[in-house]
Amino acid sequence: MNLEYKTLYKQEIVGNHSLGIEVRVSLHRPVTEADERAARNLAAKLVEALEMETARLDPDVAVEREVERQALVGLFEPFSLTGLIFVEEIPNGYCSQPCCSQKPWFTITTRKGRVTLGWRKRVIEIRWEPSVAGLADVLFPTEDVTKEGRSIHAWGYDKAKLYIQRLLSQT
Repeated sequence: MNLEYKTLYKQEIVGNHSLGIEVRVSLHRPVTEADERAARNLAAKLVEALEMETARLDPDVAVEREVERQALVGLFEPFSLTGLIFVEEIPNGYCSQPCCSQKPWFTITTRKGRVTLGWRKRVIEIRWEPSVAGLADVLFPTEDVTKEGRSIHAWGYDKAKLYIQRLLSQT
């Protein structure tokens, strides 16, 4: 017996890592909207998994990831001899999409406490524990950036380095 298949869903994504998905089924009944919706949901999950794996396997992405790691962790270099205890890589705290999956954030444990940082679009978000320093509004009163509680956004590595130095030099 030969089954007759119908395309329930088809998608092509063109870019640096092009891919295509086609969901075909053979049913003994007419295809319903619920079937088409199920195929779209299945395809979306499959596309995300394929994009995550593609990013993980891309050697250029691996190089970019290491460069960014060194730059972010390097912001703590002045304190590395006296206070850097542990560097923990954590998932991106802003975006969980495949495009951001290879741009991790880091929690840096210092003698004063833990500081978490990572890229959030065009800024580096820096968050710290109460043991590290006080509130951002008090520590950075003249900075015209997003500040909330124990968190501040830095426009680039230079500003992030200044903010971290101020955080870790508080007594």
